Amino acid sequence: MRGDSKRAWVKIHINGMLNGSVRYQLEAAERATWVDLLCFAGLGIKPGVISDNDLRPYPHSFLANRFNIPIELLERTLKKCIKEGRISEDGTGIHIANWKEYQSEYQRQRISRQVKE
Repeated sequence: MRGDSKRAWVKIHINGMLNGSVRYQLEAAERATWVDLLCFAGLGIKPGVISDNDLRPYPHSFLANRFNIPIELLERTLKKCIKEGRISEDGTGIHIANWKEYQSEYQRQRISRQVKE
């Protein structure tokens, strides 16, 4: 995966994770899988999209292996996240909904990071 090799973090909203719908809609293992999906989406060539360098979707079996989880857990998490509008999935990969809105801080701070280098 190429992507923005300097991306070292993704923003996770504390209130949303502790008090929002993620807390009651996803079981503990599914929440951990959701965080893995967010991290993986930050690595891609197109931010917010989980795909290979040619913008093709990774097989679910590959993702489950990378996340070190059973394929059933991944499938269950994806199904719930699609139902709740957290993600969409098509021929180019898994798209995290509202990625630019939630990860905007990374882009804003990019200029100051470049100046420091």
